[in-house]
Amino acid sequence: MQHLVESVTSLYKQWKGTEPISVDLLPQSGSERRYFRLHGKEGSVIGTYGANIKENDSFIYFSKSFKEKNLSVPEIFIVSEDGMFYLQEDLGNVSLLNHLESKGLTDEVYDLFKKSLEALARLQVKGDDGLDYSQCLTNAEFGKQAIMADLLYFKYYFLDALRKPYDKQKLIDDFEALSNYLTHTEYKYFMFRDFQSRNIMVKEDNSVHFIDYQGGMKGAPQYDAASMLWQARANLPDDWKNDLLEDYMSSFETIIGQSIDKAIFRSQYNGYVLIRLLQVLGAYGFRGLFERKAQFLTSIPLALRNLREFFQNQSLGIAVPEFRKVLDMCVADEIIEQFTPTQA
Repeated sequence: MQHLVESVTSLYKQWKGTEPISVDLLPQSGSERRYFRLHGKEGSVIGTYGANIKENDSFIYFSKSFKEKNLSVPEIFIVSEDGMFYLQEDLGNVSLLNHLESKGLTDEVYDLFKKSLEALARLQVKGDDGLDYSQCLTNAEFGKQAIMADLLYFKYYFLDALRKPYDKQKLIDDFEALSNYLTHTEYKYFMFRDFQSRNIMVKEDNSVHFIDYQGGMKGAPQYDAASMLWQARANLPDDWKNDLLEDYMSSFETIIGQSIDKAIFRSQYNGYVLIRLLQVLGAYGFRGLFERKAQFLTSIPLALRNLREFFQNQSLGIAVPEFRKVLDMCVADEIIEQFTPTQA
């Protein structure tokens, strides 16, 4: 760790001409990246170390492109020659999730969610303009291949780990049908890919700013709205989900300058909610069941309850019988209970 601190300190000195007064190591999140807060006379900046240079390059390229358009992202100050370290604007410690958890379901918190979705619509539409998608970390577009990859991620890392019988071929056929259905979406703009309240920082003036969009690509705007409103940790009530979706659709219409068919938009949104919930379960399965990381194991029951609630109340606009059967199996009480004791 000491050599990382030395490298990020020397990058700061290269940028400012002086050493930082102090350097704090910040807690690690789900990724392998490490973050530092470097304090100087004029305030603090965030130093980032990432061994995956392609991932760093995507984040830096997106950040610079979005910042030029005055969108809600951090400024990048300097990047090391080897591309492994960079300094970025410090957006503080307080995320939208922190606000929700400390203040609860208040009008103030609702307004922050609404403001975040409005800023999201602006980022998606304005950020897409002239963006070079060859700079993406993985796929340039969230098309059929990427949707199938998310569904298979769920299958291999969560569903198959349950060791329950199902018809594999029929399930793959249903995956194909669903990904075809969702690929034919009318709108495609910049897709954040991991848009959730933990990746939205709220500054003291209540302005909202985004982090962690390095996995972004071109895709359906509904996916990001689905990610945020159905985040398991946030556990938003139904009336908030419905009202915030309406707010988001209004912002989206204003920014693209035309009205949308809300019924179609909502039906495709539901499809993306399902894809997102399953992608998250796949990630929790991989990080929890395979890598044995406790925080992900304890999130599995939350994600399953979220999936059950969605499934009981929403329609997809497409028939996928084997898929339905598999999902019913996943959200059965016995499966949720099987994972619940890990919270103790």
